[in-house]
Amino acid sequence: MSVSLDSCTVLVVEDEVVTRSVSVRLLRQLGVGTVIEAADGAEALARCDRVDFDAILCDVDMTPMGGLAFLEALDGRAPVIMLTRHDGSDVVLSALRSGAAGYLVKPLTPLGLREKLKKALAAKG
Repeated sequence: MSVSLDSCTVLVVEDEVVTRSVSVRLLRQLGVGTVIEAADGAEALARCDRVDFDAILCDVDMTPMGGLAFLEALDGRAPVIMLTRHDGSDVVLSALRSGAAGYLVKPLTPLGLREKLKKALAAKG
């Protein structure tokens, strides 16, 4: 199944303003229709109560609610791609075991982001 990014709604959950801004800009450049932002897991959960997201990009290391806690609380409502600076770390493995659709190592690249996003959207089905 081919996934059309222009009809997708994606949530970016990232506490670092610059990284969040870059992620949003990349998603828009890839043609994602609607991009919504949240600064931490708690804010993201509140947004998820109001909007059905096609996919979520979520940083691992945030306070007060980090990415792993958000992933657990989300309970599979949307595919989550975890963002991290730690390639192959125990945190990444924990995220994948907890149901993350995948992960990307920062800094993000347009090609890597597009590939992971398309894969997560296709799996959602």
